[in-house]
Amino acid sequence: MNALKETIEKLRQSGTIGLTDLKSLKMSDLEQLSEEIKYWCLYGNGKPEKLGKKHKEH
Repeated sequence: MNALKETIEKLRQSGTIGLTDLKSLKMSDLEQLSEEIKYWCLYGNGKPEKLGKKHKEH
């Protein structure tokens, strides 16, 4: 889970992640990351500071 948190933090700070970041994640972490990104696109209005927040906090 630590690699997932690091990837989300990198995405939050820079707005981008590379393929090497995705390659370092396990399949379950990739699924969770894609769910976070989908939720962020729907409810976070694309604001990087809202990425990775709990669903109740939007």
